[in-house]
Amino acid sequence: MPMLRDSREKQFIGRYSTFASVEKYLQEVVGVLMQNERLKRMLYYTDSKALSLPKLTQQQAFGLLNHQIKTVPQLNLEPDAKPYVIISLDNFVPIEGQTTFRELQLSFDIVARFEDWPMEDFRLRPYSIAGEIDAMINHSNFFEGIANFIGAKQLILNDYMGGITLYYQIKAYGDDKKLHPDND
Repeated sequence: MPMLRDSREKQFIGRYSTFASVEKYLQEVVGVLMQNERLKRMLYYTDSKALSLPKLTQQQAFGLLNHQIKTVPQLNLEPDAKPYVIISLDNFVPIEGQTTFRELQLSFDIVARFEDWPMEDFRLRPYSIAGEIDAMINHSNFFEGIANFIGAKQLILNDYMGGITLYYQIKAYGDDKKLHPDND
């Protein structure tokens, strides 16, 4: 049974909003990250030889969701925390001359304990993770636009944790999701 709406709310039925599409955007990015076996191993294993260790099982890979691959911007500063990535959408701005399309910023906060940074062959875990993410995201299609790398910044959280943040600019040209479908 449809919910009854008062006359003030009815004026918004059928309108579009970029923010109503955020869950779709985040799901798309998480899906891309979950396809990368090297990335998953660097997040799951804290060993310096993480890339030489076995691929994750399906259960181990699903265990990364909301723990090592996160869409809620909550920091885990526990001393025993595994490396993780926080995916965020930010800085939404209108595209001139458009009514529903917007530019937005996609960012990745890559965090690891400093003791987990060193890897084989002089690699540093956050930068190796950043390289995997950048190879998948930069100049790729997302939200019916192209993701373009616009910068990175080192991230030092406390005496034992830090990482790097990657930033991408995207013009979201796809039709935004209806804010309230007619049958809600």
